[in-house]
Amino acid sequence: MNYFEPYASELHIVFSEARQRIANFPEPFRHAGLTYLDKFDVFKPDSSKNYICYLLPYWVNETTSIPIEQCRSLAIANVFNMLYYFLQDDVMDETPSAWKEQLALAHLCHEELEAILRELFAADSPFWSYRHQYVNEWAQAVVNEDKHDYFMTDVVKIAKKASPLKLASTGVLLLADHSELIEQVEKLVDYSLVLLQMADDLDDWEDDLKEGNYNCLLSIIHAKRPYNSPLHAKEASSYIYDRGLLSTYCTYSKETLDILINSPLQLRSLFTFSHSINEGITSYAEKVEQTKESLLLGGFDYILSNNQKN
Repeated sequence: MNYFEPYASELHIVFSEARQRIANFPEPFRHAGLTYLDKFDVFKPDSSKNYICYLLPYWVNETTSIPIEQCRSLAIANVFNMLYYFLQDDVMDETPSAWKEQLALAHLCHEELEAILRELFAADSPFWSYRHQYVNEWAQAVVNEDKHDYFMTDVVKIAKKASPLKLASTGVLLLADHSELIEQVEKLVDYSLVLLQMADDLDDWEDDLKEGNYNCLLSIIHAKRPYNSPLHAKEASSYIYDRGLLSTYCTYSKETLDILINSPLQLRSLFTFSHSINEGITSYAEKVEQTKESLLLGGFDYILSNNQKN
């Protein structure tokens, strides 16, 4: 994972600093915050490895040269940014009885985010306009994700639920006085996030179907079905494992990766990260096909052995 290993020592510092800041929260939020951070700490076993959240400023800085301290501050800010929005997502999925502590903890994380960003950017910096834009994109995506089939109609909007993490990439470019690259980098990050969402949806399609969540893989199934009756898990499984749907999914994944490959601006680590995601999707599809072939061969072997006995 050469998109991660060169920055491992930096991330030790990033998570240590985040932990120290959360340790200053009042109880019960200190304990709750540290426990929540553990879910995403890249060095904790069984944690969610949201590499792009932590590493994006370092990846973008490969093409610029802001001081490592500023890059690190943006990484720490993005950790609190991530915690804030994941807590918001949790609230949307939880019963009202769990909202009070979740929302309070989210706002404590938001306050840390604000404090770090105010140290880096003056009040009149264009950074704050970009921040406003990314928050608007997130809000629209959250409200509209189950109303519009973005995967089939406007795939880049799949990425907009994660727009706030682009604060890190845009922050690096503004600090480096390379605002002319912001639009290109936004596009690359968006398409990398599309791939990441596709990989997540491949893992989560059963839960998403059960809970009524939007899912890229299920979107293709809905587009192929000739009727609008409710989709059940057995039918979805048939499309995925028996009717070659994963081949179509891999085509979409490769087309998305090609956008990054063909970009005039190359962010080496972001591309390597995106390539690894595409490889994971492709590998999953190949294993499904291999399993099908093995089962088929096993069936033939069973028939042949029975015929030989007779």
